[in-house]
Amino acid sequence: MNISLSRLVLASALILPLTSHAQLGLPNLGLNKSSNAPAASGNLEGQQTQIVRSYVGANKEVLVANATMAVALGLKEAAATARATAGALGDGATQGNLADADKVAQDSSNAVAEEMAKSPKLDKAAKAKFSEGLKQLGKGVIKYVAMRTPVQNFSNGLASASPIELPKLQSGSYVVKTFPSGAKNLGSALKSAVDFAKSNDIPVPPDATQAMAAL
Repeated sequence: MNISLSRLVLASALILPLTSHAQLGLPNLGLNKSSNAPAASGNLEGQQTQIVRSYVGANKEVLVANATMAVALGLKEAAATARATAGALGDGATQGNLADADKVAQDSSNAVAEEMAKSPKLDKAAKAKFSEGLKQLGKGVIKYVAMRTPVQNFSNGLASASPIELPKLQSGSYVVKTFPSGAKNLGSALKSAVDFAKSNDIPVPPDATQAMAAL
């Protein structure tokens, strides 16, 4: 009788953990919920590293493009600021670094747009410089467009991230938040620059044409 009772207790002890696991709806992989959490966090942080690196790469192209076109238009101060900002921007940029760079990029784009609106007459050297900047801008837009899917994937991951993870994902969150308006503004800037080039007998580089088609 005692042996049977011992066997019953042992069987119950073996069944209970399995029942509890099934009730929680977890896969029978020998892992609990908490052991899975670090892997998910690492994945989001890895995605963040990639999209921030891509964002920085695209922004550097845009800043250098703005600087080059600004030189062509005689906007030396705007050109110097944009080029210096591009040089200081690195892969490990924080949310603050990205926001500062975006502001300079937008300010320099506005300065270029305002000068183009005055219909300035450019000499041969200035036209060549503007075309060079347009090529760089096209490359920046192409890099930006390539980020659509990675940014969307990261955005989807943020929706299920835990409160503990979120403070580590601020740079990526910033990219997700600003990406739609950034893409729209960049597309408008590229179109304006291409239109100006066509109106002033400035060669439109293939990179710019390709970027226009990708928008």
